Amino acid sequence: MKTVAIAAVAGLAVAATAGSSVKLTFSASASEINVGDTVSWTVEASYTGLSSTGYFGGFNGDFVSSDSSLGTAGNFTNNMGFEGTPAAATGADVNLNVFNSALLGSDDQSLGVFFTFDVTAEAEGALSYDASGVATLFNSDFIFDPAIEFTAFPVNSDTVNIVPAPGALALLGLGGLVAGRRRR
Repeated sequence: MKTVAIAAVAGLAVAATAGSSVKLTFSASASEINVGDTVSWTVEASYTGLSSTGYFGGFNGDFVSSDSSLGTAGNFTNNMGFEGTPAAATGADVNLNVFNSALLGSDDQSLGVFFTFDVTAEAEGALSYDASGVATLFNSDFIFDPAIEFTAFPVNSDTVNIVPAPGALALLGLGGLVAGRRRR
């Protein structure tokens, strides 16, 4: 009898995994900022193929920037119920472990934006994000429902163009005038 029950639970987990998917979306508060300015990012999880009580269980891994030297990430806000370790930044990259749990009462089916952070620009370039890690779904809020883990999933990201500060352009212009005047 125990073998049949275990096989049935395993079969349900496989069936739930086959029809479910997860996607992460990075949205920026601006499409262009100056060096020295700060842009806010929201990270949203969307998913399909779960029961009406299914929910996004969390993310453990890295938000990988297009170029980590473009700025410094900070001001982390976890909208999930818990975090395994506090979020940490390496330049513009962010490492995190955030999660929800039916067992702990944080299985919010309406959760969309699960994490926010800011990046203060330090260099010119185009900043966007990808994700590397494990995204987890649960098919229902039953406390013994097995996790559905995804290590490959689509990621959409805005791109923020970081341009020189207006003062830097003015200094370049003045430098050009001085250089032109010396030639005469």
